[in-house]
Amino acid sequence: MKRKRVVLIVVGILVLVGVVLTGMYVKNKQGYESLIDKASEVPKWEADPRPLQSENVVLKKLKKLNRKNDNKDVSLTDGKLIVIPGLRGAWSIDHKTKKAAFGTGWVPQGLTQSKDHYYVSAYDGEHRLNSVIFQIDKQSKKYVKTLILSSKAHVGGITYEDEHQRLIYSDDTNQVAGFGYIDQAVIDEYQASVLKKPIESQKKEWKIGLRTSAITTYQNQLVVAKYGFHPNERSIVTIPLNQAGYPPKITDRGSQLLADAIGTADKKELEKVFIEALLEEGYISSFNHGWDRMQGISLSKSGMMIVSQSNGLKPGKLLIRYRVPDLKNWRKSNVTKDFTGPDAVTIPRSVEEVSINDEETELAMIFESGAKKYREAPSVLLPGNYMDRILVLPMEIQ
Repeated sequence: MKRKRVVLIVVGILVLVGVVLTGMYVKNKQGYESLIDKASEVPKWEADPRPLQSENVVLKKLKKLNRKNDNKDVSLTDGKLIVIPGLRGAWSIDHKTKKAAFGTGWVPQGLTQSKDHYYVSAYDGEHRLNSVIFQIDKQSKKYVKTLILSSKAHVGGITYEDEHQRLIYSDDTNQVAGFGYIDQAVIDEYQASVLKKPIESQKKEWKIGLRTSAITTYQNQLVVAKYGFHPNERSIVTIPLNQAGYPPKITDRGSQLLADAIGTADKKELEKVFIEALLEEGYISSFNHGWDRMQGISLSKSGMMIVSQSNGLKPGKLLIRYRVPDLKNWRKSNVTKDFTGPDAVTIPRSVEEVSINDEETELAMIFESGAKKYREAPSVLLPGNYMDRILVLPMEIQ
């Protein structure tokens, strides 16, 4: 009889726990569903500019991370917070039908800035709609408009080139790298609601690369970071730009040289021979293996290099190198050597691209954790831990 009573108590406790967990699951599910727009709630051709959470909630998360940076003279709560548009929903163009379509699965990837604006690139997590770039006013911190691109590219890298007043973005398709160029005059005139088509851009294929995760410019070079799961797949490459700001074209001789390099019998020598061929023809200025889980890269005019590192559900890192070598010496230098250590700053998880402003006074960074496919907590017992803001930290280069 006593044993039966114990069994009934245990069963009762399990039932109660099940009811509580079910209730928590339903409540959490309803909470996440409330963050998803209907097409009728967002003006056609625009993005929802509202945040997913209050600024106080974001600040509490940043305060917890501050403890990990106590001895580094860095405070994540001293910066500015800017809402990432479109996380609730945004309009684009259906890649197949070429007609306006609404999506709620936007995944932020790239971040760059001009004197007056921030630019955020995002791809459709459902792989249905054309990728977009959101323009945000720096002074007001408000969403301005959406630039709809002509492809469904991952758009992992984006940078603003000041000399030619031009936005450059990675336009990788079908396992082949490429770069898109949009002039500032075209950006200023573009209104998706009027044109009802993608923004005009120039496409420059880069057949010797793939899987671009970040791009930036430095001393008339395009610096390209490539993400990879295997150490040999990760790299930082510098590409010389001509006077018009474009990468060099691959000549017939260059194509044959690269084909011969790829045909190297000794696979251990393949990479070495291939890279030497690229350097010899002037297609790249330097090649270095990249860091583990490297996502974003930015260089200041004075030579500071900052790389972002994403660590899954764990906090991300900013890796800081205070002085990179002259580009003329990059060919023989190892920019990744002795890089981590006391200059690794802890930041929120799922960091993507980083961007240093032209005045070298601020560092902006973006996170993909606010996307619908990533923001839901892995367990009902864990709170959602996502960032729906661009974080802009003050910086000083000595």
